[in-house]
Parts: sequence; C-alpha cells; structure tokens
Amino acid sequence: MAQRKSKNSYTIHVSDAFEQQDEKHIYEPVFRCWLVQQLEEQRLTVAQAVQQFNFNPDTGFQLINKWRQKYAPQMVLSLPAMTAEEKQKVAALQQQVKALEKALEDAKMKAIALNMLIDVAEDKLKITIRKKPGAKQ
Repeated sequence: MAQRKSKNSYTIHVSDAFEQQDEKHIYEPVFRCWLVQQLEEQRLTVAQAVQQFNFNPDTGFQLINKWRQKYAPQMVLSLPAMTAEEKQKVAALQQQVKALEKALEDAKMKAIALNMLIDVAEDKLKITIRKKPGAKQ
C-alpha cells in the first residue's frame, strides 16, 4: 500500500493501482473489509485504528462505525484454536454433563418406581394415598 497526502494532511492508505476520484471513499473496499475484520476479532480497537492509519480524529470513528455496519454482517469470523487448558475444561464439562444425565435418568426411574408402588398399594390395600385433585384441605 502506498501512502499519499490528502488535502487535510491525513495520510490515505491505498494500493498503487487504485485511482479513486471520489473524495468520500478514499479507502479500498478490501482495506475496509480487512480493517473491520481486525476490529471484529478484537485485534485492534477503533481508537488504535484511527491512530495507526491516520484517520481524521474528528470523523474517523464515525467512518469506521459505518464500515462496521456495512461489512460486519457479511464477515465469517474464524475462531482461534483452543488451548490445552480450554480442552481440559471442555472434557471436564462433558463428563459433568454425562454424570448429570445419568442422575436424571436415575431420578426418573425412581419416580416411576414410586408411582408404581403407590398404584399397587392403592389397588391391593384399597387405601387412598394420592390426594384427589380439587380436594379441600
């Protein structure tokens, strides 16, 4: 990328092959997308981008926010690889999920067994154990 001086003494970063006549759009779309991607991946802050690429401090924040609104929805963000510590946490959480699923299954089986016990007791002993719905207390 070449650096050129604009009228207001801020540097404009564009490639040598780029000849943009419109003063409102002095950055190439490829650069805009790249910058938005850096911002979305939190490799840069907006303030750092304004300073590093010599944006006008008065309008740079607004310009970058417009680019983010325009280009961010189209971006596919890549996730960084998990560290060994994160992999261990995932494995521990998966084991915890399995243990909780087993405990849930055991609790369901116990509830079924207790309901069957109540049904048999009510049938064989001819006593009411369950409270009737709508009964007054």
